[in-house]
Amino acid sequence: MAARNEERRGRFNEAQIVQPIGPRPSASHNHALPHESLDPAQMDSQDLYRLLVSAVVPRPIALVSTVDADGRPNLAPFSFFQLGGVAPASLVVSITAGSEGWEKDTLANLRATGEFVVNLVTREMVEGMNLTSRRLPKGDDEWQLTSFSHVSSDVVRPDGVAESPMRFECRVHTIVEHGTEKGSARYVIGEILRIHTHVREDGTAFLPVGRMGGAWYIDTAVPELFHLERPSDEERRP
Repeated sequence: MAARNEERRGRFNEAQIVQPIGPRPSASHNHALPHESLDPAQMDSQDLYRLLVSAVVPRPIALVSTVDADGRPNLAPFSFFQLGGVAPASLVVSITAGSEGWEKDTLANLRATGEFVVNLVTREMVEGMNLTSRRLPKGDDEWQLTSFSHVSSDVVRPDGVAESPMRFECRVHTIVEHGTEKGSARYVIGEILRIHTHVREDGTAFLPVGRMGGAWYIDTAVPELFHLERPSDEERRP
């Protein structure tokens, strides 16, 4: 089994997984597909990552603002993100572990203060969001890389991003750790305390940008796929 999985290494690249939007076959052509069974525990970690993030799409982006114990701000994007429930209102952000025990500033801040703001991302915000994915020295302010404006929150200490059409002020309910290796999950379950939403003049809801596989995104307002490379740091947020 190990030898077989070794042969698969490098197979799941962006060109193989991500394809442009095109015509779909009609229902009359539906048929059972051949499948190949894979053991995640035996796969190369990069192959596994590329396969999973190309399968679970599109993923909305949580641009998470936090502060550390001294009040220094941090801003970082995460696409391993989803709603939890509505009674009480909650959401989940998964922050994966870094190499050699390195912990991302966002997670360290959440452990220290227990508060955060999730800012949803539109096409106009994408360039700034992308810049905040860089790994900076601890304590450096990612806000300074962008042109985003601070807006004070109602009930938590971190500011929100004024350009975001929807923000969620959250308090950490619990952090669930799953695994110890690089890439293992730290599920941050947050209770939503306040929702700030922009109401358009025509009454329609905004449509956020979502992550696809590789360096591809989708603008759900069009819809349209577009390509955006991440900053070339050693460590990247998913």
